[in-house]
Amino acid sequence: MNPIYFISDLHLSSVESPTTRSFFDFLDNKISTPASLYILGDLFEVWIGDDDDSELAAVIQSKLTDFASKGNKLFFIAGNRDFLLDKSFAASADIEILEDPCTITFNEMKIIISHGDFLCTHDSEYMDFRKQVRSQAWKDDFLSKPLEERKQIADDMRDASKSASKNKSSEITDVNLNDVDSFLQKEKPDLLIHGHTHRPDLHDLEYGDYSTQRIVLGDWDTFGWCLKLDANGPDLFKFKIE
Repeated sequence: MNPIYFISDLHLSSVESPTTRSFFDFLDNKISTPASLYILGDLFEVWIGDDDDSELAAVIQSKLTDFASKGNKLFFIAGNRDFLLDKSFAASADIEILEDPCTITFNEMKIIISHGDFLCTHDSEYMDFRKQVRSQAWKDDFLSKPLEERKQIADDMRDASKSASKNKSSEITDVNLNDVDSFLQKEKPDLLIHGHTHRPDLHDLEYGDYSTQRIVLGDWDTFGWCLKLDANGPDLFKFKIE
């Protein structure tokens, strides 16, 4: 049984950054191939459309294509930073785009995977913003603008997001545990795997005769984070970014 891997929240922003170099090393040396790699959102710090002409976009596309050519499978769920990544880039990079949340099966386990921000309902301001920018009308309008204008809008939105986050408590920016409980008891997965909150951990949960586990992936900052899943079960591990 080939292992599967889950990562999220790399926030890649430049070709020469330590995080980008660590991501390339991860693909080359930390995955037992052939394998399936699920990227659960925010691979990029920002994505302004598949016509992005940046060096970073081209280099990442090439690296992912090379990874897939070795018999590996790539899957992607959009995050709040790269929700405009679409079919054109996915096709060029040999990535399959999945819905959020998405149910997969591994070793007879039902696993639900997600970026995770749909569960952050304490933050009503963010949820309103999420609804707006995920609408097809907003996407069509944004993508109709010239590339340079989109870059400026994205920079302004990112600055506004960082400023707003400074004034929000950790409880507001984390998942709503009541909504997590309701979601899990309704869907009854063996595992729920998500990112977004930058709070890596394994949470064992029990609801009467039903038990499950919620695994939160970490963001790639001081460390890179990955969840490996094989016949031995889940292994959430980290490695130094240098």
